[in-house]
Amino acid sequence: MSSSSISLWSTLKTVLPVLAVLAVLEAFLGFLSLDGSMDLAAGAVMVVLGLYLFLNGVNHAVIPLGRAIGSMLPQYVSTALFLALALVFGLVMNAADPAVHILAGHVDSATGDYPPGPLTVVLIVAASIGVFIAMALLRILLGIGLKIFFGLGYGLVLILSLFVPAEFVPLAFDAGGIATGPLTVPFILAFGLGVVSVLGKSSDDSFGLLGLAAIGPILGIMLMGVLLQ
Repeated sequence: MSSSSISLWSTLKTVLPVLAVLAVLEAFLGFLSLDGSMDLAAGAVMVVLGLYLFLNGVNHAVIPLGRAIGSMLPQYVSTALFLALALVFGLVMNAADPAVHILAGHVDSATGDYPPGPLTVVLIVAASIGVFIAMALLRILLGIGLKIFFGLGYGLVLILSLFVPAEFVPLAFDAGGIATGPLTVPFILAFGLGVVSVLGKSSDDSFGLLGLAAIGPILGIMLMGVLLQ
């Protein structure tokens, strides 16, 4: 499956606005020393090169692989095994996502008397996203309306928010944003498109996967908070 390449210039253009703001602030406020300015310049170069390599890797490997797996699995395995494998894919992809580890590294400072530990947070976020990805695919297979899943999911979130320690509410909603991590999004979207392509359904059915997946970490962190209090 062919994929278009992303140029180094297009990558640089996405980073330039941030670098320009930092340069202006440095010019007027002088908040960095000479060594700090050199570190910022070196870091900017590494960010641009890293983002360039990452985006091309996603474009040439992750997206084609996700679509190929999504289009092949429903034809060769049972529904139960398909959903189980989808759960595993979601868990593994999110456990490897750097955004999950960034959140986990700061969680102890936000939870006061209920520190769950970084590894616990990574496992809960990754597992809950995997479960909800499997549920989102089951919705597609059964043809259930998206509004029903969103209504039930966020209704449960609202109910749990009344019982969970206050520290865990903002943490839970931030964890929901982890579902849109840079590694997870392209794979899950491509996987969903591959699934609907072989099920004879509209490509519109593949959308909503990430929206439903985002509910998983919110519920997972809230349930963890209820258990830890």
